Amino acid sequence: MSGDRHSRERKPSRRMSKREALVRLRRMKQAFSRYIGKNFGHLAADCAVCPTPCCADAQFVNINITQIEAEAMIETLRESPRHGEDKLREVVARAEAAIAHFGLTETGDTFEKTYACPLYERGVGCLVHWKAKPAPCIQHGCYEHWEDLPETGTMHRIEAQVEQLDEAVHERPARWMTIPVWLTKVMKDNDGR
Repeated sequence: MSGDRHSRERKPSRRMSKREALVRLRRMKQAFSRYIGKNFGHLAADCAVCPTPCCADAQFVNINITQIEAEAMIETLRESPRHGEDKLREVVARAEAAIAHFGLTETGDTFEKTYACPLYERGVGCLVHWKAKPAPCIQHGCYEHWEDLPETGTMHRIEAQVEQLDEAVHERPARWMTIPVWLTKVMKDNDGR
C-alpha cells in the first residue's frame, strides 16, 4: 500500500476552494472528536498523566495524512496566537529530523514506517489537537479492555471524506504519507513560491 489507503473507483469530487475544504475538514474532525469523547473517551486512560505518551513513541506512531491535512496543520500553527510562525518552524525542523532519522519517504509502504510525531510537545500535548488532529489520533486511546475500543468504521468514513476533500482541492488522487513528509513537502512548496 503506497499512500492510497482509500483509493477506489468513484466519481471525481467537485472543485472546492482550499478555504472551504479547511473549514469542512475542521468541522468534520471536531464532530468526530466529540463522538469519540462522548462514547469512548471516558473508557480510556488519561493521556495527560501517561508517563509514555503514544505520540512521542517512535516505535508506535505510523499515522499517514493527506496534503489538505498538512495544510490544515500548518495553518493552525501559523494562525495560533500561542504558537505562530516560530513554533511552525520548530515543528518542521522536528519533521525534517524525523524524516532523516526514521528513513521516511514519499514512496513505498508509508504505513510500514514509524516515527515520533513532530506535533507533540511534552507538557503541552498535540499542538493541533482542537483544529487539525488526524482521525486515527482522535480515535486512539489506551483502553484496559478490548471491548471498550471504538469501532473503526466511523474513522474510515472520516478518512474517506478527508480524501474526497483533498481531491476536490488539489484535483488529483489523494496521497497518504507520513505527517513529517507532508509537513516538510507543503512547507517547501509554499516557501518556493
